[in-house]
Amino acid sequence: MTADHFQPSEMSFLYVTVPDMDMARVIAGGAIGEKLAACANVLPQMTAIYEWDGDVEEESELIVILKTAKSTASALAKWIEDNHPYEVPCILEIPLGRGNHDYVSWLQKQMGSRSRLM
Repeated sequence: MTADHFQPSEMSFLYVTVPDMDMARVIAGGAIGEKLAACANVLPQMTAIYEWDGDVEEESELIVILKTAKSTASALAKWIEDNHPYEVPCILEIPLGRGNHDYVSWLQKQMGSRSRLM
């Protein structure tokens, strides 16, 4: 499939939370270096409030949004699990509906042949 025929519906975002900027760089840079993601956005500090082992916890986190091909999302999620410090990392796939044609073509180009082989 060429970039001219690549549809936004064939792309996904992976929403991942991390404890700090160092880990955001590990996840984003590693995923891009492995050609599992085309690019990443790191959203700064947020507060996560959740229950863990019966206690309400409150932690500072960052969000990493990784842009990838749907066909690569499972491999990317597995790579994140293998490289993430959390016992149970937040990794959520968000499929895309519509997108700017030129941007989606660029994403596919960045993914290279990997997105067509998975």
